[in-house]
Amino acid sequence: MCMHGAEDIKHLLFTCDRARDVWQALGVRERVQNYLDVDRSGSVVIDEIIRREKMINELDVGLAELVLTAGWYLWWEGRQIVHEETVQTPARTAMSIAALTKNYQIATKKSLKLRQGWKKPSEGRVMVNVDAAFDEDGGRGSVGSIIRDSNGSFIAAAHSYVPHLIDAPMAEAYALKEG
Repeated sequence: MCMHGAEDIKHLLFTCDRARDVWQALGVRERVQNYLDVDRSGSVVIDEIIRREKMINELDVGLAELVLTAGWYLWWEGRQIVHEETVQTPARTAMSIAALTKNYQIATKKSLKLRQGWKKPSEGRVMVNVDAAFDEDGGRGSVGSIIRDSNGSFIAAAHSYVPHLIDAPMAEAYALKEG
């Protein structure tokens, strides 16, 4: 990503300028640096982080989970650069990593009660399910809907782009209207 240094695990995840900027934006650069103070390979650093399993109170996630998620994300962004695609700023990358890590933590909690799935409507009725997406930076979004019968069989579906939205509740309201 930075075109400097050996392209190994340690460089990609910890010593590359971009990686350092991401760790700084996540607020854990000093913690990560503590693992790098001893001359180790990148895989040994990852092993030490996993083994010690410290929580990051500010983010309410484990450092191991954060580092592993960041490792994948930084690798993925490197692939984007190879394919001449744009990547996010380090601050946006850090937000994405934190969100993915937090979502992983929530999804793997044992106390989490999973929804039992889609419930069929009564015999002779149909059900319309809708959802919306909202892009806060662009003030736009999209909505989608699907209609299924009492057997769960597909009847119809639709989606549309909404160029002007104020917030996520407005996107959800638009999805209900379109449904």
